[in-house]
Parts: sequence; structure tokens; C-alpha cells
Amino acid sequence: MENGEIPDANIQATSVYGSNRATNGRLNHHWGFWCSVPGQSGTIWIQADIGYQTYVSGVITQGGGQRNPYWVTSFTVSTFMTAGADEVFVADRNGNAIIFPGNVEKDAKLTTTFSEPVHARIVRINCLSKANHYYALRFEILGCKIDRYMTQRDRMRRMPSVNVN
Repeated sequence: MENGEIPDANIQATSVYGSNRATNGRLNHHWGFWCSVPGQSGTIWIQADIGYQTYVSGVITQGGGQRNPYWVTSFTVSTFMTAGADEVFVADRNGNAIIFPGNVEKDAKLTTTFSEPVHARIVRINCLSKANHYYALRFEILGCKIDRYMTQRDRMRRMPSVNVN
């Protein structure tokens, strides 16, 4: 995300407040941050379509930065194999979505790693709680591209299967 490899068109959010576009949600973005519309009800999220199948091992998050004292204090992560596919949450051994602790201030980076990598193309951060008035976030996706030359046996050993129908 931060390096621009994921195109702006592949970064989306449930809503955008003012000029705080979803594309400003890249980690270390110096000219802004993503911010949802205040008072929005329902699920609030930002997501990135990586563009290819990836083993995702975690995310790095930041708040609004600089003079913007807003950040996400807890979140879940969900993934999709393709656009329109079923949403699959990063879950514990019992299948319950893991609620990850978020940032504690506006600019520090928080690295959140998953106990097992997940196979995905689209990664969504679902914001659950916030500091101050707004859900504000900048983020990065951790992972590695799936080598198309990997054998099926290698894939099975490296990754638990995910049923996304």
C-alpha cells in the first residue's frame, strides 16, 4: 500500500469525510488520512484489493497523524478471495472473529500479526471503536504473493483451506 503498488482505485471505504479519502489510508501518508463520516451507523471499514492472491500475515495501522487526534482503538480483519466472494474473518480456533486492539495515539505504528496467514486478495479492516470523534486510519498489509508455480501440495502444507464458495 505505502509504496503505491496497490492502485488508488483498489482502495475503498464505507464512507469518506471531507477530503479524507480512502486513498489517504496508506501507511505514513503525509497529506492526510482516511476518515469516515461522523455519526455513521453500521459497519465502518476500509479495504484494499491487492490485485492478486496473497498470503496475508497481518496489518500495520496508524491514526490520523500530525494535528489530527483521531484513531481506531479496536478492529477486526476480514478477507475476500475475489470481489463478491464471501467475507471471511480472521478468527480464533473456535471460529470467532478476533477483535484486535488498535492504536493508542495518532501517529505511532501498530503491527498486528495473525496466528496463521490467510489466503486472500481483498483485505478489510472493520473499525469497532475510536478515539475522539472520528474513525481515522492509515494502514499497510503484511504478506507475500502466492507463487503461481507452487505445487498444490506446497499450498496445502502452507495454508489451511478456506471455504469461500
